[in-house]
Amino acid sequence: MSRTRSLLALPALVLAGCASDDVTAPLPPAAGVFTVDAATRWVYVSLGDSAVVTPTPSAGESAAWDVAFNATNVTLNGGAAGPGGVTGYCVCQNAAANPSNAQWLALTAEGERADFDAITAVPAGAAFTADALTPAVTGWYLGSGASAAASPDSAYLVRLSDSSGVAKVRVTRLEGASATSAGRVTVEYALANNGDVAFGATRTATLDLTTGAKSLDLQTGTAVTGANWELRFDGFAARVNGGVSGPGNAAAAKLTTATFAAATPAATAANAYRTDVYAGVFNTSRFYRYNLGGDNRITPTFDVYLLRRGSAVYKFQIVDYYSATGQARHYTFRYQRIAG
Repeated sequence: MSRTRSLLALPALVLAGCASDDVTAPLPPAAGVFTVDAATRWVYVSLGDSAVVTPTPSAGESAAWDVAFNATNVTLNGGAAGPGGVTGYCVCQNAAANPSNAQWLALTAEGERADFDAITAVPAGAAFTADALTPAVTGWYLGSGASAAASPDSAYLVRLSDSSGVAKVRVTRLEGASATSAGRVTVEYALANNGDVAFGATRTATLDLTTGAKSLDLQTGTAVTGANWELRFDGFAARVNGGVSGPGNAAAAKLTTATFAAATPAATAANAYRTDVYAGVFNTSRFYRYNLGGDNRITPTFDVYLLRRGSAVYKFQIVDYYSATGQARHYTFRYQRIAG
């Protein structure tokens, strides 16, 4: 299939010098193939306008975009992510077939065109969902309300917001939890600078959430205001200073191959780190499989998604994650408006 930096959209109807009784054909539905470079920033696309747009004053306050891309994240402008009211549904025709790794790897954009073309209307019973906050750090407590307790076996590596190093982190104690707050939260952590092979001394910090959200600067071990923090606790939610939650470069990766005590700065791969994102259908039904051929590559599923905004519904299929020269995070997708 052809690749282009701009949308190959159907031409809009031009009206000029029409008399009042002229009859004009309806505008053709938006459709085309689009490639965007989402390697270093969020890219926002308006499907109705067939264009990349710049949300103003911010993505969370702008209705001008429908779908956004960054790294492996795909976000829709609805729910917690923005005021656009966009929701999504996955037809998931390939995932439902449960292919083997070899079968996934054999799929091609041209071969999967038939699945895209076959969708002409919303299937009966399709359940559309809106995006919600998907935090990078979860599972740090057990239970709920006043009975909530720390889950010290749930530990994370957290990249520092200035990218100068990493910390290993876990919550070891909750005191005075209530229906809306984790109370006084004690965090245990240790720091390592970039290039260190081991963590330094273990430290603790306690944040009192009963008076509101608190942001923790792991480098100083104190609650701070401003932009220099790594973790923010608010009620029973934890956020990292990166992605949709803050201006920093913080990210987190759950420790799965080592305990907190035994973890080293290299306990997980760099691509395992995650920021907070807004996600819905693209989180529950991911558009890719990873490392199927043992080469750390992203393989698209070619599943067809439906994106709804008001009365407009678009079928949407991601067909590549790499540029023509092999650069990652260059999405190519096709879409077309269909009957709602």
